[in-house]
Amino acid sequence: PRQHRSITMVGEKREKTKNVFGKIFGKDEEEDSNAPTGVPAGWKPASKPGGSKPSSKPSSEPSSEPSSSDSKPTAKSPAKKYGGFTDKEAKYMDVSWSKLPSSAREAAELIGFNERQWDEHEWIDIDDYGWWDLDDDQKKACETLGWDHASWDHKYEHHSWEEMPPHVQKAVEKLGWNEEKWDDDWDVPIWHKGWDELSKEEQRCCHVMGYYVHTW
Repeated sequence: PRQHRSITMVGEKREKTKNVFGKIFGKDEEEDSNAPTGVPAGWKPASKPGGSKPSSKPSSEPSSEPSSSDSKPTAKSPAKKYGGFTDKEAKYMDVSWSKLPSSAREAAELIGFNERQWDEHEWIDIDDYGWWDLDDDQKKACETLGWDHASWDHKYEHHSWEEMPPHVQKAVEKLGWNEEKWDDDWDVPIWHKGWDELSKEEQRCCHVMGYYVHTW
């Protein structure tokens, strides 16, 4: 009976062990059978690793507004009047003292003008000097006012047409000359007018050449 009981107990143990392994392996087989054998067509994961896409695309088009680094200040051209000449080209002669740029006023003072003399176009001592009689400071002051050797001494009369600066050619042309007439020293009707008979534009052209009320 003891031997039979032992055999019976061993059998029961084996049966229990079998049932335990059966449960374990049976469960694994069930899970394997329920697992998908392949990825269905059109299947996508719920979320992509690496984060979702931004909601809007960054614009690739450049902004229509220029940046401050690209903007450039607009250059202003010098003020012109009476025939298209700058005040400096016309020696500032028709600009009142109060409206002179500070650099021009300082230059005028250096060569001997005061406000009354300038505005009334008075003849002063420096008008008796030739260009080469001026010292370096006086020459520099005259150049600031638009003068050079040719306009100071002989009003470009010793220059050929090609030797004159473009703004002087323009002034001479407005007064009645062209290249042929200038180079051949022709007389033109403007020569027969007095200063007060000249229009403001004609006076302006004469200023460009170096003439004014006392030298015309």
